[in-house]
Amino acid sequence: MKLTEHFTLEEFTRSTTATRLKIDNHVPDDLMVNIHLTANKLESVREALAHPIIISSGYRCPALNNKVGGSQNSAHTKGLAVDFHCAYGNPKQICQRLIMAGIEFDKIIQEYNQWVHIEFSHTNQRRRVLTAVKQNGKTIYLPGLI
Repeated sequence: MKLTEHFTLEEFTRSTTATRLKIDNHVPDDLMVNIHLTANKLESVREALAHPIIISSGYRCPALNNKVGGSQNSAHTKGLAVDFHCAYGNPKQICQRLIMAGIEFDKIIQEYNQWVHIEFSHTNQRRRVLTAVKQNGKTIYLPGLI
């Protein structure tokens, strides 16, 4: 199902973990409004980066989110977050570009210098900027881009 010019529902729900564990990762009807909002916001992200975006993690049903170790309050479970890669540059460069371009987001995280996590909201785009790092085997979130 095509959501926007460049994004499909399949991109948002694809998960090798879900496939391997036979988890049904379909989006409930009541969350489709969030998926559409996220896809539309990602069009602006794609335009700012001038490169295609590869979604590595989009929507996660609660069972899948639990299996991948996601937060219980993860925006992924609401259809309001994606993790992605882009040929534009490394995750820090991508985050810097999106911030400078004035992209509306609720939260952006440079995760372990390996991918970008971006969250959106219907009501409040707080533009929180974080960097996720491992310390003593635990993930910690530092303010700003490190």
